Amino acid sequence: MHSFFVILEAIPENRILAFDIEFVMELCIQWINTFILILFLAKFLYKPVKKFMADRVERISTQLLAASNAEHMALELKSDYEGKLQNVEQETTAILGNALRHANEKSELLISEARQDAEKILMRAHKDIEMAQEKARDDMKKELIDLSTLMAERFTAISLDRQAQDRLIAEAISDLGDVKWLR
Repeated sequence: MHSFFVILEAIPENRILAFDIEFVMELCIQWINTFILILFLAKFLYKPVKKFMADRVERISTQLLAASNAEHMALELKSDYEGKLQNVEQETTAILGNALRHANEKSELLISEARQDAEKILMRAHKDIEMAQEKARDDMKKELIDLSTLMAERFTAISLDRQAQDRLIAEAISDLGDVKWLR
């Protein structure tokens, strides 16, 4: 213990713990200044900084929420558009199928009408041919009658009486009635 007192005896009186009093005073003043500065900063800066940080946190959370909502809406729009795209493909297929069916129906209708027209033309042609054959028969009958009349006149000139002439004409006409005409 003796050495401790020796050390204390070696410290001059105007020193505290081997520090100069001026140094200790300056150190205390700096601590007081630092404490005052901390109080000043806490009073005037802490609340605004805290408010600024709270506002910033709120702004960021609002932006994150808006981004999340926008992403959700974008995903909904994407699914809607994909659904619509599938519907468009189905509608396109249906429309093309309907158009093809209508085209087939129309072509079948046109072909049917063309066949009917062709049949009508063919029937008219047959009727025209039959009428031409009838006319030719009538013309031939008339010519035969004329020829028969001419022959009858010649036979009458030869000495046939009227009854024989009528009989010959009737036979000639009856023979013409049995004749089959070629078609």
